[in-house]
Amino acid sequence: MLEYKVCKPEIEQYIELRKRVGFFDLTYEQAKRSLDNAIITETVYDGERLVGMGRLIGDGAVICYVQDMMVDPDYQGRNIGHRILSSLTAYAAGLVLPGTKMLLGLMSVSGTEGFYEKCGFIKRPSGRWGAGLTKVLDNGYVEHKGDNND
Repeated sequence: MLEYKVCKPEIEQYIELRKRVGFFDLTYEQAKRSLDNAIITETVYDGERLVGMGRLIGDGAVICYVQDMMVDPDYQGRNIGHRILSSLTAYAAGLVLPGTKMLLGLMSVSGTEGFYEKCGFIKRPSGRWGAGLTKVLDNGYVEHKGDNND
């Protein structure tokens, strides 16, 4: 039975889930800092095994981002990602200050845009919204086979 929790996963579990979904490797310190600095982290466990998660990051007033939306490939197709994303979206909506707007963004893995569009996100570029861009900052990073950094 799957258990949904609001909690930081163990660092080793986070690193392992990233590997299972094909995200680039993190050092222990990177993983720890990223988890420590999240606004909120939603996790899904099957017993002791971390099988899904997502984090909300940002300033909590003007902009937040959904980060590390991951569902173990063996558990995909069970509505896990939708439940995580809905929970993170609701939490972010609760942060919006009275009389203001806040932008909730994310960067999807190629091929998953349709999932996010079904959840109300707008694919960019669209209208006045330009394309999202990324820059990799490298401080001696050694690429490993299978990294998705391109």
